[in-house]
Amino acid sequence: MAKYPNPNAAITASSLIAWARAASAELSQTDLADTVGIGQTALSRYELGRREPTFTDLQRIVSSTDFRLEVFLRPEPRRLNAIEELLHHNAMRFTVADRDLEPLLPAHLAAENVQGGRSEPDGPLLSDALRHLYEIQRLLRDARRPEERLQQTYEQFRSERDRDLIHQMLQVGVGAGQAATALARAIDTASASAAKGRGKRDPQDEPRLTRNLWAHVVCCLRAEEAICRDRVERMHQALDAARRREQAVNRLQDAELLARVGNRTADDPHVARARTELDQATRRCAVLSRNGGASGVGLAGERYLAVELGELADRARALFCELAGEPAFGRWRSLYAASDPLYDQWLDGTLDGALAPPTLYPDKDAFYREHPALAEPWRGRLERDEGGPAPFGSDERRAHDDLGQDWMITIAAPATGDPRAWPKPEAVVVATRLPSGDPRTPVYVLARGLHADDAAAVLETAPAPASLAALAAGFTDRRAPGRGTRR
Repeated sequence: MAKYPNPNAAITASSLIAWARAASAELSQTDLADTVGIGQTALSRYELGRREPTFTDLQRIVSSTDFRLEVFLRPEPRRLNAIEELLHHNAMRFTVADRDLEPLLPAHLAAENVQGGRSEPDGPLLSDALRHLYEIQRLLRDARRPEERLQQTYEQFRSERDRDLIHQMLQVGVGAGQAATALARAIDTASASAAKGRGKRDPQDEPRLTRNLWAHVVCCLRAEEAICRDRVERMHQALDAARRREQAVNRLQDAELLARVGNRTADDPHVARARTELDQATRRCAVLSRNGGASGVGLAGERYLAVELGELADRARALFCELAGEPAFGRWRSLYAASDPLYDQWLDGTLDGALAPPTLYPDKDAFYREHPALAEPWRGRLERDEGGPAPFGSDERRAHDDLGQDWMITIAAPATGDPRAWPKPEAVVVATRLPSGDPRTPVYVLARGLHADDAAAVLETAPAPASLAALAAGFTDRRAPGRGTRR
């Protein structure tokens, strides 16, 4: 038998009936019982798992809701299942996937920390989790298709632009794949433990998943949505660059034609300006091309990919919202938001348009380990443990988060003194939680790679009192995620 899901794991009739009725508009237990032609007491027993309906009765009950019960046999030989085969044959891909997911998940929800970690077993029941697993697996299968089609196209036509797009599609499905893998393994473990106590059991004794495992699955789906929406934005950028390039080509042709008709020289200013515009448009296409496929930017199906990836993002968001409705996720979120409020805003708040949440470091030392260039001018003071818990730089203004905590916004650059004097775009904007007497004060990175003057301008134009999430959103909505380790 295939290992995932374990043969002992099954979606129970009670969970199907209860879910179908609850998801149907304005359908009470009494109304459903009257429609089916059974007593309300009998239906209640079915929903509670105290009585098992026949398959025919199950079909009749579900068909009286806003759903239909479909049953089919899927070939699944006695071998590794699709998830295990991916893990076995594509180890490098999943190593890369772990790095891609790292900035999108809190450290305690990383894959290596969830399976063996401990938390309250207050997640969904095993049967409900299995139903969600099938939904996530369908999303994963569809998320892999764009890359598969691009691989086939590249093998046939050898277009470098197709290779660019293949590279961009490698991350699509990473969140759904990790969610499916983690959930399948948890179901396998829980169902194997439950199978040891076979016999008459109270349905209320059905195993539940742990809180952190469920939070991991939900956050992975949020990561999947963010990755898909980021790729949609890249497709739109490519289409816009191709449109500008085409317009520049047309303007150059028109300018050269007018120059010939007017017997003007080749260095006609209109022709020169049109050539400059074309050169700029071509360079923009080259920036969007990793493998020398600049000439194919905008011409390799980006329009269709944008639509397909947008639909995948919508499905990932719908699954995220559905699974986030579980009480276990609400409890985890309320506890974690106190230590990482901007992650809470990234889930479905002010920062939900960003590819990744702002990187959070546990303290100044961890921040400087990831930014050694910023630490170098202050090496002596750091060795003497001077300067307090905040990174060195120019303190600009205060901000507050949704929990009422105060933060100090600082601009840091690889120089002593005023960071505005630093000419290169290497300034980093950080937020340090106040009061700053605690040596382990956490530090957020709100933006990096800026001119200090530009960063100061953003801070000056922000309304007062300043919201920490609004400031973070003002700096960047779709900047690539930082590589700082989340704690």
